[in-house]
Amino acid sequence: MKDKATVRYLGYRTMADGARGFDFSIALVGEETKLITIEAPPDLFHGPDRIAIQEGAGICYETLRSRINADSPIPDGAFSLNSSDVAQHRKTTKQVGRR
Repeated sequence: MKDKATVRYLGYRTMADGARGFDFSIALVGEETKLITIEAPPDLFHGPDRIAIQEGAGICYETLRSRINADSPIPDGAFSLNSSDVAQHRKTTKQVGRR
């Protein structure tokens, strides 16, 4: 695991093909701050298991933290979110309904 990493969410933008780009800065001890975009393809926002734009930032953040903690190399620039990342890092909460 990395000794210390600071990850900051900077915002998201809609890309030309309907995908979303979630921008983060990563500051690792002893290294320069990196800017990275996690690209969420448009198909992740459609269908029965779709993610909401509001949860996209959290899923991307958790995916990035997971890669940092596992000492996986963080690519320069960008990488794509996939359905297994969503399944692993989506926070599921069941709402208690009233009748």
